[in-house]
Amino acid sequence: MGTTAGRWRGRCALALAAWLAAAVPAAAGSFALAPIRIEMDRSKSTGVLTLHNDADAPVTIQVEAVAWSQPDDTDHYQPSRDLIVTPPVFVVAPKSEQIVRVARRTTGEPANEASYRLFFQEVPDSTPQSGNGLKVALRVGVPVFIAASGAKPEVTFAATREADGAVVITAVNAGRAHLQITDFEVTAAGGAAVGSVLGSRYLLPGSAARWTLKPSGAVPAGPLKIHGHGDHGEFTVDVALPAG
Repeated sequence: MGTTAGRWRGRCALALAAWLAAAVPAAAGSFALAPIRIEMDRSKSTGVLTLHNDADAPVTIQVEAVAWSQPDDTDHYQPSRDLIVTPPVFVVAPKSEQIVRVARRTTGEPANEASYRLFFQEVPDSTPQSGNGLKVALRVGVPVFIAASGAKPEVTFAATREADGAVVITAVNAGRAHLQITDFEVTAAGGAAVGSVLGSRYLLPGSAARWTLKPSGAVPAGPLKIHGHGDHGEFTVDVALPAG
């Protein structure tokens, strides 16, 4: 991927934080997971995670495996039996750890990379909360990918403008594997800043993503440079911004 069509450059592997779906705690448990992503392939059909309970009380966790897709450029989840999780429900003592194992039910190779999430859901206890406190359960999603031979992301970028002057950056993944974009900045000719994005975003095969930037001033028509990072390394992309 490269040039004005928006193809990736760079080989430097970069491990950055994956998106974690969690409620904001008012009175909640606290647990951490490692690793933050599981990747399998034809030769590796299992994975292991470690959940650590940082709280001063035991925590009960339920794990749900779901198939993950992005048919309309948003995340969709469907119950799936493709993965086996052991144990599916467990209690972790305070300041203790629990090993969780994940395995594929089949050994076949998908035509395109297969995408799943494991949701680790805290099960609140039934003890009444004192005062006006609110119990909030923590929920964390861990991506699971099953690779297909030779599959790679093929991401192209484009830029458009809206009537209010906002610049919209679109990325489309026409490849057979996911790409995680963690951050990027956009500059106009001469290095003038257009805007920046910070926050992990996955593009599954066949999906797209949009970011709306609000420049402080008018951005003239012409070339834009997008420079950022992802799980395939650092990238620089040149795109054309049409006239308004």
